[in-house]
Amino acid sequence: MQLALLMEDVGDELWPVLRDFNMVLDISEVCGMTGDNSSAMEDFRSCLLDTGLLSIPMQGAIYTWHNCSDGHQSLWKKLDRILANDRWLAHWPNSVCLSTSPRTSDHSPLALRGHTSRRLGGVFQFDNYLAKAHGFLDLVQWVWRHDIYGTPMYSITRKLKLLKPLFQAKRKEKGDLSANVAKAIEMST
Repeated sequence: MQLALLMEDVGDELWPVLRDFNMVLDISEVCGMTGDNSSAMEDFRSCLLDTGLLSIPMQGAIYTWHNCSDGHQSLWKKLDRILANDRWLAHWPNSVCLSTSPRTSDHSPLALRGHTSRRLGGVFQFDNYLAKAHGFLDLVQWVWRHDIYGTPMYSITRKLKLLKPLFQAKRKEKGDLSANVAKAIEMST
């Protein structure tokens, strides 16, 4: 597919792809009688796996194309979508694809909303001693049981954000690790 060729030029750039792919990923993205080819759907899925592109979660209309027919001839499909690479999703983890009903075209207009909220806490910090703390596994399992909808990368990012303040609280219970290490070194000499 042409998409795979484009990936070679992109490299490490933040990369969203907004377009009519003229193909569904799965038969569940079709409403009505269709003659969609399952091998073409498999090729599309394989292309996305090979390129590492993920669908940005969609809000609004599920189907993005309509054949403008009525009755049993009516056909709706999700042909248009917004995809992004993992660098894009890491930079804008709350990105959403907004889809509205078609007005003047047989395709729904799509818009990309990026939510560029400031990251106040910086990177996710994990200290190994936390894994040995009482209740650590219960805490992680409790957070991981939450259903978060969206791409797998989005789900993991949101779960880590839920864990972050809990780990910070555990870290505060232990005190200032750097100061404690400095005191221990001072006492041992």
